[in-house]
Amino acid sequence: MRLLLACLLAHSVWAADTYVNGQLHRDFDREAFTSTVEIWSGDKLGSSFLFADFDFAATGQTQSYFEVSRHFRIARTQWGHFNVTVQYNDGVTPADGFGSKTIPRTLLGGVALTELKLGATLLEVQALLRQEFAADLGWQLTAVWFTPIKRTPFEFLGYVDWNSNEYGDQPVSIQAEPQFQYRWKQVAVGAECEISRNFAGAYTEADGYETGKWYVHPTVFIRYDL
Repeated sequence: MRLLLACLLAHSVWAADTYVNGQLHRDFDREAFTSTVEIWSGDKLGSSFLFADFDFAATGQTQSYFEVSRHFRIARTQWGHFNVTVQYNDGVTPADGFGSKTIPRTLLGGVALTELKLGATLLEVQALLRQEFAADLGWQLTAVWFTPIKRTPFEFLGYVDWNSNEYGDQPVSIQAEPQFQYRWKQVAVGAECEISRNFAGAYTEADGYETGKWYVHPTVFIRYDL
């Protein structure tokens, strides 16, 4: 989940009412490409965010995934903006055609504190209730960060999700995607690591997937800010 990375970039780089980017990632462990579109838009009531991922391998498209969220700004505090947020996640894989839903439909709602500043770092933290369809009510904690490295074109950014989990016998999942990038005008190139434990999306044909095991999947990417 790249939730709100575009939002943070919009605030810190362009300070725009609407921000759009396109990305292409090369996932080495899965031998696949992922194309991504992110859209963030701010208004008087808060902000909206959407991203969609499309994975491609040698045989064609393998899966797609999207997240959409809406923040309603409630108050400004000494730390940042306090928001109420509603989010929805869903995706499609080839296995869905055989009667199963690999990527669960998920509705989330809770609170978010945006535009937190810690030195040069811009942060967002969220506390959410998480409802996967046909599952018990759960929870999710999310943190997102963006750090420009002073007097250089390099930036460090990413997110971490910590949430309840009903997959296998592990009650909690964690997933993080730190990115390190070089920015030149509207173009950024860099590397990303998907770090996870008890996250079924870590599956690869070569290594499979086991609960309780840590996985690290590296990618390189290029992004263009429209």
